[in-house]
Amino acid sequence: MVQPTPALWAALPPVARTAVWMVLCGIFFSLMSMLIRIGSAELPATTMIVARNVLAFLCLTPILFRNGIQVVRAPRPFFLVWLGVIQVASNIGWFVALKVVPISDATAISFLTPVITPVLAIFFLGETSRPARFIALAVGFLGALIILRPGFQQISPEMLMLLGSAAIYAAFTLIIRSASRDHSSETIVFYTLIASQPLAVLLAIPELAWPSAWGWGMLFGIGVAAGFGQITATLGYSSGEISLVMPFDFLRLPIAAAISVAMVGEAPDLWTWVGGAVIFAAAWFVVRQETRQVSNKGEAA
Repeated sequence: MVQPTPALWAALPPVARTAVWMVLCGIFFSLMSMLIRIGSAELPATTMIVARNVLAFLCLTPILFRNGIQVVRAPRPFFLVWLGVIQVASNIGWFVALKVVPISDATAISFLTPVITPVLAIFFLGETSRPARFIALAVGFLGALIILRPGFQQISPEMLMLLGSAAIYAAFTLIIRSASRDHSSETIVFYTLIASQPLAVLLAIPELAWPSAWGWGMLFGIGVAAGFGQITATLGYSSGEISLVMPFDFLRLPIAAAISVAMVGEAPDLWTWVGGAVIFAAAWFVVRQETRQVSNKGEAA
């Protein structure tokens, strides 16, 4: 019997497949954030980070080892260890902040990462300095200021932690960019998850306590949502050019807002939408410019 679902999927244009993956990615990561928010009533952030990485690794294992143990072979294994360290540092800021910061605000601020990354690449990877990168950075931080509204409301330490988390994750993407020159994506993900575990467990020990049945349910949900979020994000970003994927990535904001309203009755205000749109416009602009630069280099070669 002919199975209609695979045939229907194959018949979809690439843009439609990208949209599906990115919508699913937004749903899974928004659910993860909401479960972190709810679970923080009982669970320390470090405990949730351990669960997030362990269960995400289990979910990704079939993909990571689909070509056998060659995923473990890395020309620069000690360099890849830094990915695990930086991921934990970024996660700590994100997990702690979500205890009090609205999910939609946190999601909007996370769009700063693709804005910050190209500017850091100038200083740490020696890439060409382009005005578009600094224009996008300025516009992106304008969007962040719209959300934070200094002078009109008190800026909480948790909001500052989110900004720091976005910057740290930008450094994380720089290391991935460097590592991808001589490592497969599966090897990079494998070492990131493996290297993050010892540090995450070490940080979790001082606050270690046996969770209740409800807490175990939260930990399981966080890990599974993170794992499937990672899978769908990988499939989405690999399904087309990054400039094509980015507009669909913005769907994370309305998805996060809808889940927040449905689960905890927390609706984003107007300034979150405006600031998120400004940050995303800056991210889309710089990604579009970077894609054109790469295309021009390819044509010149």
